[in-house]
Amino acid sequence: MSIRVDHQGWWSRPAERQKVPGPRRGSPLPGEPGPDTFRVSARVALTPEELTLATVDDFLAVLRLVLERSGLTAGQVAAKTSIARSSAYNLVSVSRRGLPVDPDQVLLFLTGCGLRMDQVDEIMRAWGRFALERRRHRASGELRPEPEPPRRNVDVGVDRCLEQLRLVRAAGDLDKAVTWARRLTSALLAEKAVEHVAARSVCSG
Repeated sequence: MSIRVDHQGWWSRPAERQKVPGPRRGSPLPGEPGPDTFRVSARVALTPEELTLATVDDFLAVLRLVLERSGLTAGQVAAKTSIARSSAYNLVSVSRRGLPVDPDQVLLFLTGCGLRMDQVDEIMRAWGRFALERRRHRASGELRPEPEPPRRNVDVGVDRCLEQLRLVRAAGDLDKAVTWARRLTSALLAEKAVEHVAARSVCSG
């Protein structure tokens, strides 16, 4: 079965294609190539217990479970869909703690893995519940504010860089993680330079 992912309505099943004469049954329609159109075989199914998603950790665990059942790698799923390779791996990273912010990515990932569409819908409804809960907590001030990226021309120590890198990576913000990783490299080089100067002073003394 070929489907087109509907980015405007992630909470419902993608609309079925209209039948057109010409192509043999089950083949992609001509003139409709693209990263969001791909072959889908609904060969992955979860049990009701596995679909019981009470927390964000449960949600992240089920993404990893679906990938495992599919027999694919995250890179192979990315190749089938419009998801960036790094984003696909980030969705199922064991170090991830935050809810994925882009529901379209989650939808593409699940359909790319071949999960049954009724179960895709159920998982996406769970995403909607968690996203709403997060917005409510953010509005009430219960959520801890996200760490800010380092300002330019401000020296930041190695320990602080490591701490912030762990936080933003756990939150799934790869852009900020890259920023902090660069700062960490600079801080390590600066620390090494200080140790080198200190060692030379000891030798000369």
